[in-house]
Amino acid sequence: MGKQSTKRTDLRTAVILINMGGPENLDEVRGFIRNLFLDPHIIEKSKIFRSFLAFMISTLRSPRVKKHYQAIGGGSPLKEWTSIQAEKTSRKLSRRNPNMVFKTAYSYSEPRIGEVLAELSTMKFDRIIAFPLYPQYSKATLGSIYSDLAYANRMLKLSGTLITLPPFYEHRGYIDSSVKLLKRGMEEIDTSQPYHVIFTAHALPQKLIEKGDPYGMQVSQTVYLILRRFPIENYTISFQSKIGPVKWMQPSTIGTVQEVARQGIKQMLVMPIGFVCDHIETLYELDIELAGIAKKAGVETFVRADVFNDDEDFIEFMASYIEEHIK
Repeated sequence: MGKQSTKRTDLRTAVILINMGGPENLDEVRGFIRNLFLDPHIIEKSKIFRSFLAFMISTLRSPRVKKHYQAIGGGSPLKEWTSIQAEKTSRKLSRRNPNMVFKTAYSYSEPRIGEVLAELSTMKFDRIIAFPLYPQYSKATLGSIYSDLAYANRMLKLSGTLITLPPFYEHRGYIDSSVKLLKRGMEEIDTSQPYHVIFTAHALPQKLIEKGDPYGMQVSQTVYLILRRFPIENYTISFQSKIGPVKWMQPSTIGTVQEVARQGIKQMLVMPIGFVCDHIETLYELDIELAGIAKKAGVETFVRADVFNDDEDFIEFMASYIEEHIK
């Protein structure tokens, strides 16, 4: 009698949730900023010039950025939320996939992507699933992660073992989870009175878009699919978190809030797009900085929609998305 083939659920599987990282305390802020600007996908210059620029930017910006982190509790919760997402997704899958373990890795914080892959490569897994937690593709985000994964794949000879999950900007589960958050936010808006919804995503330098980066198109597609499920007429897609004097994607989120307020609209819902958990760009830039700008402009009701964090529907999506790619 022939030898039975191994069931897919019997394969020893490691899943790595990958995000950008963040400083867990104020002492880590400068190093985090330095790591960010050392990335050649963000600063397209020679290694020597990039090192100098990263040193200068991290030195000059860290005192001000530390104040921002101090205002949200002294550090970024991103790594904590990513660990919670890993734990809950693991629990969701453990019954059907008992031989699956979860790890987390980060582009600009410890543990780094290559470090985690090196650890897993010694543990004889049948497959390693890399799950980057960026819904939309950009060279500056997923492009950087894919480069790190490809390098580790070559160095560690993981060919045939490493599986990288694609962007999920139009996946039904992601859209359904996003619609849920939008509906929850709209519960705080009096729809009998004028209001405006602002979908805010992280900005990119305009030159990346002009070179063909699909990020802006994918953000728009995400919003389009959300609005097909939950139609809203008065909305704008805007972009936040620009740094430096280069031209960035427009319109800016701050400018959009000010413009909508000038039209006499007193209610705004700001919905983050592309952020899977809370961090500095939601907790400080939106909840503190943007809320203050809106109030100064005369907005009376300013609502920031939740991001996923450990939302059960999003955890279910993550579990399903992994299973879709390992069948």
